[in-house]
Amino acid sequence: MKFKLTCDEATAICSKNQYGEASVTDKFRMLFHVLFCAVCKLYSKQNTFMTKCMSSVDKKGVVKSKLNSEEKEEMALKIKEMV
Repeated sequence: MKFKLTCDEATAICSKNQYGEASVTDKFRMLFHVLFCAVCKLYSKQNTFMTKCMSSVDKKGVVKSKLNSEEKEEMALKIKEMV
């Protein structure tokens, strides 16, 4: 196994890492690659963001998180202030 990764290999490992499927060795190799590759660093950042966004949505496309009553009241006040 070679230590240096291509960008294609790094993005594949990044995707595996998001789902906990990347080995420790692969994670280290990807981290090393990302230190020197701005494009893969951006890809990794965007991939992490998308994973976080998608984890808050269920399979039907409905957002899982709900506002509590205090947050609802605060939002209602802000809307009234805008109008």
